[in-house]
Amino acid sequence: MVCLSEYKFEILLKHANPKECESFIKEHSEETYLVPGGYKIKGIFLLGTSIPIGFSGNAILFQFIKPCFGLFVLRIENETEEIEKLRERYKKDKNIKKIK
Repeated sequence: MVCLSEYKFEILLKHANPKECESFIKEHSEETYLVPGGYKIKGIFLLGTSIPIGFSGNAILFQFIKPCFGLFVLRIENETEEIEKLRERYKKDKNIKKIK
């Protein structure tokens, strides 16, 4: 199992609920995709049922559950390869609109 500490990441939102994470990702992303629970980003296992993942430039924004601490939104930079992999595997969530 991959440890998150192996990557350079930034915490964008702390101790949030699923709705807050999804809204934050939608608001701060150029594109958003919904992936099923169990999807892995760089080997990092994502928990949940329908998890939003967003892209801003070449960065990935995603919801991460840290046991005993709750949900966070993280950003990992320079992930063009992961972005292309997601674009190929999942359809863009066309119902997601940016909140103004």
